Formats: sequence, structure tokens, C-alpha cells
Amino acid sequence: YMRVKYTFYIVGVGGTGSLFARDLPQLLIGTNHRMVLIDGDIVAKKNVARQSYQIQDVGLNKAIALSKKINSFYDISCEAIDKYITLNELTERIKRDSSIPVIIGCVDNDATRKLLEDTFKQQKAAVYIDSANSAYSGNVFVTVKSIGNRHGKLRSEVYDLKNDKKPTDKSCQEYVSEGNLQYMVTNAKMAVCILEHCFNLITDEPILSGVTKIDRFAQVHY
Repeated sequence: YMRVKYTFYIVGVGGTGSLFARDLPQLLIGTNHRMVLIDGDIVAKKNVARQSYQIQDVGLNKAIALSKKINSFYDISCEAIDKYITLNELTERIKRDSSIPVIIGCVDNDATRKLLEDTFKQQKAAVYIDSANSAYSGNVFVTVKSIGNRHGKLRSEVYDLKNDKKPTDKSCQEYVSEGNLQYMVTNAKMAVCILEHCFNLITDEPILSGVTKIDRFAQVHY
């Protein structure tokens, strides 16, 4: 009997993604699962207040800065891809791996969500966890695919995804002008919700497909 091997692809290690990525390694200790951090963004001074970075990380790529810490703190495998994701890049990376991909989207634009949904659709077996939040509330969509079966809806099947820009299409001015309005506690709750779903995967508990809705002082799965 061989245990299932997962590779956790964390796409976007900002507000929610960096907090989730910081805690996932403790679930992976003593297992054969791996994690890959994917983000083209650079740590800014304002990120230190709400994300899992410290002042010495300012100016470094987020995926590289966080993976270095994880690899030095824990005896697990954490790889960094220091660029924004394109469809083919993630698909090719998954193809090179014999494990089941767990794609975790912690991004703030629907253009990248569409890429991640397309990547998920190409897999025979995969888990896709997509997180989205505003200042005080958010939701996490969990879609599971095993041979021939799919459980749980994708975000695009419930909401119309916007034709917004990928991070690579944004100008520097747009980055500077974007407000930092998100509430750190909301990001932490989103991260714990994703962690809870991954805990079930790793411990062979049934993973709950569907939607987990997070509000201030409340969490509901349906």
C-alpha cells in the first residue's frame, strides 16, 4: 500500500498565500509531500505588516525569500518559482512530477484564476483550492478531480470571472496606486481555512469539496 503523494503548488504568496505557506510545512514534516511557491512579486516594506515577511526580506522576490526560510526551518522540500504563472509553465511543471497536484490559488486577479482553472481541467487527478477575499470576508472554493469524477464547482461556474489584467500586464504606477486595504485577520482566517482542507488531504480524511464562506467571527462550509 503506497500513500498518495501530493505536491502543493501555492500560486501567489501575498496576504493569504504567505501566511498559509508559512504554516503548511509543519503538516508536511515526516511525509513525502512537497511544496512549490510561485510568485513574481517583490517584498515591499508595506507587506511586512500583513504578510509573512520581515524587514530583511524587502527587495527580494517573495517566493524565494519565503522558500529559503521554510527550507532552513523544516526538513521538507520547498521549491520557489520566482515569476508570475503562465498556463504552460505550470502545466509543464506538473507533468514532470509523478505526484498529485494540489493547486492553491491565492491571487487577486481573475486572469490568473482562469489560467489556474484551465490547468486544473487538464489534470486527470488534482485538487484545486481557490481563495478570494475582501477586507472582512472571503470564500474558498474546493474542487476535487479523481479519475473520471469531479466534485465541487469551480469559481467560474458560480461567478463571472472578470477580464482583468494578469500581474505581468500591470504598470508600476498601477502597483503603487493600489490600496493596501485588506485586513490582516481576514488573510489569516483564509490561510487557516485552506490549511484545514489540506490537513484533511494529508491525514486521509475526506476532503470537503464545495465552498467555505468566511465572515468576521464566522466560517460556514456548504
